[in-house]
Amino acid sequence: KAGLAFANQPQYWKDFAMIFNSDKLKQRRGGLKSDVQESEIANAAKNSKDKAQAIISYMLKIGFTPTQLADSFAISLGGASLYRNRVNTYKKQGLDQKDAEYKAFADFSKLSDEAQQSGDPALVSQQQRSIAGRLVLSFQNTTMQYTRLMKKAAQEEVTKTMYLK
Repeated sequence: KAGLAFANQPQYWKDFAMIFNSDKLKQRRGGLKSDVQESEIANAAKNSKDKAQAIISYMLKIGFTPTQLADSFAISLGGASLYRNRVNTYKKQGLDQKDAEYKAFADFSKLSDEAQQSGDPALVSQQQRSIAGRLVLSFQNTTMQYTRLMKKAAQEEVTKTMYLK
């Protein structure tokens, strides 16, 4: 399904631009407020064999820092297919376009929060917040987030099993 969503290039790049320009990613980029128009993104990709490289070059040209660009680009690139597939799923379940888009973005947002490196105190362990942790564990943030998510899911399953008996 991700491949099918990607195959619809006009819709894919429109979704990419919407995610990239969302308040969520603007905030993640440190409050950068400049919008990148979807038509400019589509035009940057349109005549290039390497569409991803064309868009990266375009965004670097307009002044994004490489780290902010890579982070937002990766989230938007992966999120566009997920978002479109969720919109389609929710529409099949009977939601109207606006509600389907709202719910799909909420799903995307939750999943990207879990999957992306974060400075959110709720997603960073006490060890990582310590002085030693900032030095030693700073590059293991995502791995540690996933470990905590798996531990929590396992604990919930054990709890469910105990109560179902």
